[in-house]
Amino acid sequence: MRRIGLVVNPTAGGGLGKDVGARFARAATDVGLAVVGLSALSADVALENVRRELPRLDALVVIGGDGMVHLGVQAAALTEVPLGVIPVGTGNDFAAATRIPTDSEAASDALLRRLVDGIEPRVIDLLRVEGDGVAGEGPLRWVAGAVSAGLDAAVNARANRMRFPRGSSKYVWAAIREILSYRAWGYRLQVDGAIVSPSQHVELEQFPGMLVTAGDSAGECALTWENRGALATAANASTIGGGIRVAPNARIDDGVLELVIARDVGALTAARLFPMMLMGTHLRSTQLRAITAKAVSISPADDATHRPDVYGDGEYIGTLPVRVELVPRALRLLA
Repeated sequence: MRRIGLVVNPTAGGGLGKDVGARFARAATDVGLAVVGLSALSADVALENVRRELPRLDALVVIGGDGMVHLGVQAAALTEVPLGVIPVGTGNDFAAATRIPTDSEAASDALLRRLVDGIEPRVIDLLRVEGDGVAGEGPLRWVAGAVSAGLDAAVNARANRMRFPRGSSKYVWAAIREILSYRAWGYRLQVDGAIVSPSQHVELEQFPGMLVTAGDSAGECALTWENRGALATAANASTIGGGIRVAPNARIDDGVLELVIARDVGALTAARLFPMMLMGTHLRSTQLRAITAKAVSISPADDATHRPDVYGDGEYIGTLPVRVELVPRALRLLA
């Protein structure tokens, strides 16, 4: 009998998570799967439960929002245990990136079919985040979607504190509030394995604070950027905050990350750029640059008096400095 670990966030979706979890557990048992409940009152304890049981599991299923995906990848990354996701969250950006149905019943049915039929999991990339700024049990965190440090992280933090409105619209309200209290940060970025075309090379050299180092025979080069800026986001998937298309060219299985940086644009320009970000057209602005790369180290500038918080998958990661590296084919996904 195949053993399926199950972790449920009962409060996800305004309390819908509990019912979805119960229905999935019953349905899985009915088709001959052994369901191992690993939920706990805190995410940290649930993760301990998962890690303890993981060697004896044939699959791990998480039910909730992107925060539950974040919990799942901490345990399943670089293992043979596939991860299944039933989205019942506010943003569900991971589900959108991997084309998992956002309807919980449809997602449950599709996942059960894969488990019963033994369909080979899809293999996707993850971001490995390391550094002195990483909070928690150790200096390593896995991120499925995007690592944010700047205005987008501040929006994430505010949205997490908001109880109203419900749903993804709270990210829009959080963004408005953060733009009204706009601030910039001092950054120093070291980008490794940047893939830059000749035309992009010229554009990057014209971006204030950017230094482009000569590339190698594979067409990769190193970049350094030091300046005040509004955001620095390393993305494995295109959206954050329930559909904000911060990195529209990012793909979850293409072997590279997309780095999006923005200059110190000021509150007025930030207010103009945000609607463009919702549509994914903001990269047309000369105030931003998108860079395809393999890794980036993000540090505060020497004269920085305030370090931005770092968020990944909507969860608090810590503060700068961090190094974000794309690890290809790091997760087996039941999708």
